[in-house]
Amino acid sequence: MDASRGGYPPGNLEKAGCGPVPPWPTPGKAAGERAQCGLGLQRMLTPMRLLGPGFLALLCGFSAAPALATAPFVLPVFNQGALARMHALPSPDAASVGSDGRLQLDWTTEFLLEQAGNETALFDGEALRLAYRQQWRWAQWQLSAELPLLVTGGGVLDAGIEQWHDWFNLPNGGREQRPRDQYQYRYTRGGATVFDVTTSGAALGDVRLGAANCSEELRCLRLMLQLPTGDADQLEGGGLGAAVWYEQGFRLGELERWSGAWAAGISATRADGPLQDQAETAVPFGWVSLAYGLTERLDAGVQFYAHGPLYTDSNLDGLSRAGGQLGFGFAYQSSEHLRWTLALQEDVITRSSPDFSIHFGMEWR
Repeated sequence: MDASRGGYPPGNLEKAGCGPVPPWPTPGKAAGERAQCGLGLQRMLTPMRLLGPGFLALLCGFSAAPALATAPFVLPVFNQGALARMHALPSPDAASVGSDGRLQLDWTTEFLLEQAGNETALFDGEALRLAYRQQWRWAQWQLSAELPLLVTGGGVLDAGIEQWHDWFNLPNGGREQRPRDQYQYRYTRGGATVFDVTTSGAALGDVRLGAANCSEELRCLRLMLQLPTGDADQLEGGGLGAAVWYEQGFRLGELERWSGAWAAGISATRADGPLQDQAETAVPFGWVSLAYGLTERLDAGVQFYAHGPLYTDSNLDGLSRAGGQLGFGFAYQSSEHLRWTLALQEDVITRSSPDFSIHFGMEWR
């Protein structure tokens, strides 16, 4: 496998006397390689000896973490609709094994105009989600913390989305019946207004903490805790939740040009706000991705993310239907320390997923 494809080659460790680091670490050689690494690092980092031998042992332990050269293709995108923010639906993480941090921007537009029985729903708005994620490695675990900032409003994408739907003969869902670039989320039930949100602005979303234990073959058990730091009444999150899932990455072909991942898990959320009595507590989810390496540094691929219904006791598809999002995009390794992702996401299961999302991200080590 070429270490420059999709990963961070550990060239600096070779200078320290560690020798070539294989893309798939060999357990039987781990003790010898770490001992050799310690001697080399002591020569390079003499001033750091003042910090004690524990520092060097810890640094060598970190260098044995899986490199991103072995990371398969995934897109860190998921359902970011207003009514999905409360639920603990994680983003695909297989490609983040071995990274130190990630910054991503997701621009989502959604529109729903639906009436069924004694219920009506109007969901019309856009949101920018800027998330900073920091990761640490401790023993066999990879720990993470993500801080999201939400900016909501009427946006500017309505005209472009209508044109996009015309090009591909996709339904507009009544979008053409409303004034463009408006922001309103309104839900009525039995003649009573459950919520009517028209105030846009910037706010903190739900903070997420994660832990993962991954094998050398990129079999990962992942855990996530979601803290209710968003405002549930403003549909900015506010759900205390957790998720657990298994994720398996893979590479295929003689040259390993094909790569991807699949995952399956369950999330549990203690809801708050106007829909807390209708929110599903447990929601299954999963995804599958597949990409082809166009060059040694550039992958192009697709991903399908699905989850169970987020709400119950409703005749509206927008609340009671399962969700499904299809993403397609690129991952580019610009240097041994930096990787970029660019993707578009479309709702293949309509009404219960946002119409369209644009994703841009960077990951570093």
